[in-house]
Amino acid sequence: MANAHQKKALIVRRSKLEIYVGILEILARARNFASHKSMNLSQLTHKTDISQKVLKQHLNFLVRQNLVEKQNLGKDETFYAITERGLKMLYIVSPIIKEARKTSPLLY
Repeated sequence: MANAHQKKALIVRRSKLEIYVGILEILARARNFASHKSMNLSQLTHKTDISQKVLKQHLNFLVRQNLVEKQNLGKDETFYAITERGLKMLYIVSPIIKEARKTSPLLY
């Protein structure tokens, strides 16, 4: 059984790029397979395993870059969807991230 120090050593921080790509991948899957094509903050928090506070910061960045669209559907009804630009960027960056994970044990 691993002790606390060994467990902590196994935890690897994801880079911001990996987090952004992860968010975009989740939104792309929602676009392809869900009837709503967008997700709210609670759904994204659950799927990404990132706190709402931190996730909001990442989403705001992605919105400013026109990679994600923020959809306000009324009071406390905000949804996020990947844009065409986000899909194009994901198509280019995802294979690079996957290849980097193969070659570097620190990336996952």
